[in-house]
Amino acid sequence: MNEPILSICIPSYNRPVELKRLLESIDTNNSDVEIVIREDKSPKREEVRKVVEEYSKKSRYSVNYIENDINFGYDKNIRQSAKAALGKWVLFMGDDDTFVQGALDKYIEFLKENPDLGYVLRRYRNVMNDGTEEDYRYAKENVFFDPGERTIVELFRRSLFISGFAFQKQFFDGFEETIFDGTLLFQLYILSCVCQKHKSAYCDILITQSIEGGTPFFGVAESEKKLYESGKNGIAGSLNFMAQVPFMTREIDKKIGTKITEPIMLSYSKYSYGFLHEHRQDGIKAFNKYTKGLIDLGFAKTYHFYIYYLGLLILGKKNCQKIIRAIKKKRGSTPHL
Repeated sequence: MNEPILSICIPSYNRPVELKRLLESIDTNNSDVEIVIREDKSPKREEVRKVVEEYSKKSRYSVNYIENDINFGYDKNIRQSAKAALGKWVLFMGDDDTFVQGALDKYIEFLKENPDLGYVLRRYRNVMNDGTEEDYRYAKENVFFDPGERTIVELFRRSLFISGFAFQKQFFDGFEETIFDGTLLFQLYILSCVCQKHKSAYCDILITQSIEGGTPFFGVAESEKKLYESGKNGIAGSLNFMAQVPFMTREIDKKIGTKITEPIMLSYSKYSYGFLHEHRQDGIKAFNKYTKGLIDLGFAKTYHFYIYYLGLLILGKKNCQKIIRAIKKKRGSTPHL
């Protein structure tokens, strides 16, 4: 097989039903697409294997299925999935997310038309249990960025959602870096290394979507056990996760010579609603405890943080979500603050 234009890399853990749904959503007419699935020694490994075997029999795409001897954890599994990829472009997909129907062909055409890009920020949406949707659209057209720190800062926070994260494999050589294992943010190290030296873009094609619900399995691997409790999304785990942002930016600054920590923390503060609302549904006491933890971590650097806090405190999460979706819908994209 010649070099595929795109390797769809899927780190898999304990979600055979969701994985089948994802695989069935891959609908591109391009034959030069590779699918890499790396199963991370989960209790449902045999079910996952069966799903992949059945899909491989009928798929027109090349499928590379790998089973880890031990549980790698999120960060090691995604970097080793990408390391095994043969494609020019690597695109990560969470095993519980899906592609938007009809989008992949247009997206691959965009990649082919822009061979000098190193990284592409995706457009995606959240699909809620009640059928409502929230579109994460960052501009009303494609936007291109020159390499450098300003681009890293601009794209860093927006690249947290893994599904649709795409980069040219030839521009990244840090697949054996272990310091970020347990952060659940390794893709942001990839972004920083690539965007420091290569052009990047926001592609205004709605390509992936997350489905509300599901169980978080972080906390099984040795690198994650002290930070997260598998199967639960508690306050301690959420704060441990948020603490990885300044840890990661400081390490990136040391490794590649950037000065991104302060501007990224300011960016997170200005757009803090996206993580501040996390525990509002657990009650005011829990919400205030979580908020204090975020302040202690340094995320309350702008007045926006306190506006979001008061809005969530007074109106609640559901009402705030309705207001934000309405603003996005009226504007046609996410506001720039």
